[in-house]
Amino acid sequence: MSQPAWLHEPGPAPAEILVVDDDEQGRGILSRILQGYGYVCHSASEVREARRVLELMRPDLVLSDVRMPGESGITLLEYIRAEFPYLPVVLVSGLEGIDVALGALELGAYGWVSKPFDANQVLIAVANALIRARLERQSRDHEERLEQAVRDRTVELGDTVEKLERSETELRRVTQDTILALTRAIERRDIETANHIERVSLYATVLASRLGLREDECELIREASPMHDVGKVGIPDGILLKPGPVTAAEFNVIKQHVALGHSILSRSEQPLLRLAADVAETHHERWDGEGYLQGLRGEEIPLAGRITAIADTFDALVSRRVYKPPVSLDSALAVIERGRGTQFDPQLVDLFLDCRVEVAEIVAAHPGE
Repeated sequence: MSQPAWLHEPGPAPAEILVVDDDEQGRGILSRILQGYGYVCHSASEVREARRVLELMRPDLVLSDVRMPGESGITLLEYIRAEFPYLPVVLVSGLEGIDVALGALELGAYGWVSKPFDANQVLIAVANALIRARLERQSRDHEERLEQAVRDRTVELGDTVEKLERSETELRRVTQDTILALTRAIERRDIETANHIERVSLYATVLASRLGLREDECELIREASPMHDVGKVGIPDGILLKPGPVTAAEFNVIKQHVALGHSILSRSEQPLLRLAADVAETHHERWDGEGYLQGLRGEEIPLAGRITAIADTFDALVSRRVYKPPVSLDSALAVIERGRGTQFDPQLVDLFLDCRVEVAEIVAAHPGE
């Protein structure tokens, strides 16, 4: 099976992954999933063996089970963070609970796969981690080049600055491409949300422009808003794609995607990813303070989160889902209007209603599939 371009870093060689699991069958399943999409896999049955492998080679990513006899996957994560701080780690575990997953992300894990997993969940988590590691590496390289230019301060400084500016433009383009690849990878989990991230981005941009934000601020919101649901990569398919109503317990799990999204995006120093982290964390907060997870109220909610909340809710209304048919444009706008001052920022609601023509054009030009 050929490997889709969005599943691994482009380069002369496929990404190498160290799979760590005391269960031979589990190692075999994970390795076959990854090898089937072009990755090169190495394996270890315990943390001690994994350390020996890491002394001999440097894989592009470590995929480790959490529960193992002796030292756990969390211990391995702490060792890697100390000895190989830029090596991404994705953890695999059973029903440990969302608190354990969030704790692992706080310790530096790049992703979390819940058992029982499927191939799609594993591949998306691995792709997410590799893309993020590449973005961070590019950012570090860029900063090092800037620092070197300042240290040199030679007669060639003018030429050097010009080259760095071109490099920064290229870095931004690559960042946009890889972020788009990531959001498309997440969207592939649900065929009924085709074009959702693009429409949300366009609604948010129209609203930001109507608010009078500067062109560069509108551009940042356009690029950050598609990442609002990136944390859903950590929500099991059985809950996320359930065709009927979810239980209260299942909804509590779904709500954690905002915290997971923030954890995934917030470690970068890039302004775009920092804004995207705020959007991921706050797009389900409400103007009246009744949203989740922090219960923020009014202007405590970042502006980009308030804008994305309207764009995301509107698109969910006019889109078909596994659990509902789409509603008409007029009905969707009426729902947004009813949320004025309770669910949504009243000023933004008024501006969004004034954008009816632009919104209708976006719906028509980017239909769901």
